Amino acid sequence: MYRPATLNATFCFMVLTSHVLSLEAAGADYQRDVKGVFSERCFACHGALKQEADLRLDTVQLMLDGGSSGPVIVPGNAQESLLVTRISAAEESERMPPEGHPLTAQQIASVVRWINRGAVHPVDEVPEQSPTAHWAFQKPLRGKVPEGKGIPPHPIDAILDTLRNREDLRTVVEAERSLLLRRLYLDIIGLPPTREQLHVFLADQSANAWERAVDELLDSPQYGERWGRHWMDVWRYTDWYGLGTQVRNSQKHIWHWRDWIVESLNDDKGYDQMVLEMLAGDEIAPADPDILRATGYLVRNYYLFNRTTWLDQTIEHTSKAFLGLTINCSKCHDHKYDPITQHDYYRFRAIFEPYQVRLDTVPGELNLENDGLPRVFDAHPDTPTYLHVRGNEKDPDDSRVIAPGPPEVLRKSPFSVEVVKLPYQVHSPQFRDFVLDDHLRNTESLIGELEKKRTVLERQFAALKGHRQVDLAGPLFLEDSFDSPQPKQWIQGEGNWKYGNGLLHQSLSGASRKQFISVHDHPRDFVATLRFRLLGGDKWKSVGLIFDVAGGREKTVYMSGVSGASKLQVSHSSNGKSTYPAAGRVSRPVATGEWYELRVAVKDKLVNIAINSEEILAYQFSIKRENGKIGFIAFDAQVEFDSIKVSVLGEHQSLYEPGGDKPLSQETSPMQLDHLRHQIVAETAKLAMLKSAFVAGRNEADPAIDSQSSLVQELVRKAAVATREHARAVSEAAVTEAILKVALAKEEKAKDAATKSLGLAREALVKAMVAVKNPGTDYYRFVASIKALEGPAETSKSQKKAYSEFSTGRRTALAKWLISKDNPLTARVAVNHIWARHFGQPLVDPMVDFGRRTPLPRQHMLLDWLAVEMLENQWSMKHMHRVMVTSSAYRLSCSARGHSIDLLTDPNNELYWRRTSTRMESQVVRDSLLSLADALDGKMGGPSVSPKNAAGRRRSLYFTHSRDNRSSFLSMFDDADILRCYRRQESIVPHQALAMANSKLSLEMARILAGQLHNEIYKGAATTGALDVEFVEAAFESVLSRLPSAAETTACQQAMLQVKQLNAGRQDASLKAASAVVHSLFNHNDFVTIR
Repeated sequence: MYRPATLNATFCFMVLTSHVLSLEAAGADYQRDVKGVFSERCFACHGALKQEADLRLDTVQLMLDGGSSGPVIVPGNAQESLLVTRISAAEESERMPPEGHPLTAQQIASVVRWINRGAVHPVDEVPEQSPTAHWAFQKPLRGKVPEGKGIPPHPIDAILDTLRNREDLRTVVEAERSLLLRRLYLDIIGLPPTREQLHVFLADQSANAWERAVDELLDSPQYGERWGRHWMDVWRYTDWYGLGTQVRNSQKHIWHWRDWIVESLNDDKGYDQMVLEMLAGDEIAPADPDILRATGYLVRNYYLFNRTTWLDQTIEHTSKAFLGLTINCSKCHDHKYDPITQHDYYRFRAIFEPYQVRLDTVPGELNLENDGLPRVFDAHPDTPTYLHVRGNEKDPDDSRVIAPGPPEVLRKSPFSVEVVKLPYQVHSPQFRDFVLDDHLRNTESLIGELEKKRTVLERQFAALKGHRQVDLAGPLFLEDSFDSPQPKQWIQGEGNWKYGNGLLHQSLSGASRKQFISVHDHPRDFVATLRFRLLGGDKWKSVGLIFDVAGGREKTVYMSGVSGASKLQVSHSSNGKSTYPAAGRVSRPVATGEWYELRVAVKDKLVNIAINSEEILAYQFSIKRENGKIGFIAFDAQVEFDSIKVSVLGEHQSLYEPGGDKPLSQETSPMQLDHLRHQIVAETAKLAMLKSAFVAGRNEADPAIDSQSSLVQELVRKAAVATREHARAVSEAAVTEAILKVALAKEEKAKDAATKSLGLAREALVKAMVAVKNPGTDYYRFVASIKALEGPAETSKSQKKAYSEFSTGRRTALAKWLISKDNPLTARVAVNHIWARHFGQPLVDPMVDFGRRTPLPRQHMLLDWLAVEMLENQWSMKHMHRVMVTSSAYRLSCSARGHSIDLLTDPNNELYWRRTSTRMESQVVRDSLLSLADALDGKMGGPSVSPKNAAGRRRSLYFTHSRDNRSSFLSMFDDADILRCYRRQESIVPHQALAMANSKLSLEMARILAGQLHNEIYKGAATTGALDVEFVEAAFESVLSRLPSAAETTACQQAMLQVKQLNAGRQDASLKAASAVVHSLFNHNDFVTIR
């Protein structure tokens, strides 16, 4: 039933009256109960930012002035006030505010009561400040630093001291020097100082000892690794992840960007230059791979399934990381709090609209799966940007194309777009010099391998024609014709062995092994030949060779005549447990009474096995090789052995791989040799093709050369001819291969298939020969880059389309706008991040919102002084570190003992009268454990390493860090969230203590460090009790960078005594006691806390 809105409002008002009366005694505070509600729920549409219906609610006078519907309050009469009517309306279409939950009954009652009491308000009430006048939107200015008697000389201390004095705040004392050094080390390089470094610092009483320590750490390469991880948090570093090999987020080899971050920080590259390179490295230095790595910042945002999601992430986190603004809040409508319109959002999107991701080859590697440079480029410079109505990408307003640009409120700094013309090696990356070099090197290498293979095969073929065995052997290791026992060569095992008629007989059947084992270890790479005849057996009838016999482990190659399942088998055993891999088994007849010559050639883990000169099997062991003995065995077999010969494998002898070409018989070897020769011819033709195709393509791509000139056309013709010549050579090789397969086919079905393939190969050859006479103008095209898929349905052909010769220059304009000295936010945001990581809390919080919801900070002068200091010092981050950590504020103690009044005055330490203690980040916890034990692998850079490798000791920075692959240990200690991590969370939860107490890493590093200190302190002393105190002090200094208290020393001594008593009689009792102390210190709160 239709009900007029006025009737609804009247009814609601009557219902509220009883509630109002019940609150009468409580009274209504305008600033708290009315204006506070309006500020939170109404000012976004009826304040300084926006005035829907020409109405403002930020002062009572403005409410009385009203809007397009007149005054909205009638003092003394809430029932007649339009404001009450609208906030209490039952119909959603009438009720205000229109979005979110309605005001609560208590909030409405407070408004009603306030109006009925006359709408009392302060006489000096002023309207909201203009949004554009917000402090963060004004250019930072370096205020005059206080000077004079009693004022600290350091600018940071002078500013903070002045603010503290106004609040009657007293600073705490400076921290102990030992803890200060630990704080500095962990802050600057993320690793604790060694005892030696601690002692050197404590012994240095010079006036500039602290400054010297600061400079040494900033010059350390570990500085870049430590602060690289900080900025990787802010810039959302993640390795690629997806499904199988399909990349869905980020890109493979994104570690190149990580290395660029570390190197840039160590080189003290200006923050402004880093921003410029990350956003527009492909435009400012399009042919410089070192700078192109920086664009990994944008590569990281890649998302396969939805382009809008990809760009939304780019917009949100670019604005948060560099501007400290939540521009993302204006995607669907104008920003609720900041003067950023929905139109501004899509202007920002237009900057990124053209960009895409691609993977370029790098010198020395043609396979992009193995390595490549992920980078960005403008793939779609002409793609228009439209505003999405209510943020719905399926409802674009295509009536107007939106031009790129920053939010209008920040247009004080220039934004100028200039199109960038790219060098041809950039839009045609296949014509970079190294691409041809790598192709030629790979082809020449393959030709070399084929030539070696041909040499071996020719030798084998010559041997076959002379009816003699191919000799794989080098120097002789042992040889026995079994004329008589050779105790210096063999250890005879179980069995019924007899020599006679130049043979060695074994006549005992049964399921046990009979064996002869060599006295000496055999060569690592060898060839062994065993000639024997199987005479009988109960069931298995197995005879063969064993090698790598050592410590209960061995490898075996044997022939088994078991009925219905005779075979050749490779196996390996360890401590009585045997493994029989399927890939090491070949079914074949093994008859009694027939002579067999089993030849086993071994090169590292590769084994080639021949029977009666016929190559049967190639097998690759997955387990490691052993230095051990060799021998021959009979298992449930009556057998006669004629001879055995073991030699070192020939130095240049190569074996064939599993699935590779076998050395063949006299019948087929000529065919194999013919095929090899044709392969060499084809690869040689490929060299000529590569060279001519590269020259032709480069001349066609170079805009400085007329592609229609007779010179270029002749180069194209030559490239086309070389391409057809190569195709003919490949076809000829394919025919010889098909002929070989026909000869090899044993079964009729296989022979028919091979014959059919031969016919097709010959047809292809005819076509290739015709093409040589009519080469046309098409020629071989190099591929040295591939565009990332723009959706799951995109084809590989689309991925390889030619790249644009121009880049829009939009991202360069954005970067230059960001780093302009007129931009009020970029430097402020940067120094806020640096400050927060040195002082434990930021000057501006939240760190990603410098908008109007964040009031002027108490330390505004300090923030601006730091911002200008950075701007005027070439945006040097090392300079800012030095400025911050040399202040007295940085060196204050964390203890607030004796400062109870100061705690009440400034409980959140906003004026930094003490140091805020922090917890180690996850990476620092792990790296410190390794570093203390001197077990940290200092190798820098390179591909990400698997966090699942428990034995890995690289810095945690180099672990793969993605949604699906991350370190479980690091995850327990508040690791970086790959989606957003502008500030690490700090938690104290039980599983962290469990990890430190029980993890293999903690236990192992404690044992190693304890062993080092034990050797240093006790030095092999027979009794250790008198030295325990010295050990405890050394352990405390190593782990916590301080000496123990008397109580701690006593407790450790008692614990060590107990451990020694529990291990009485053991040689390592003292070491176990030492390990217990170190392990307990790893679990000390002072270890994971930076004080």
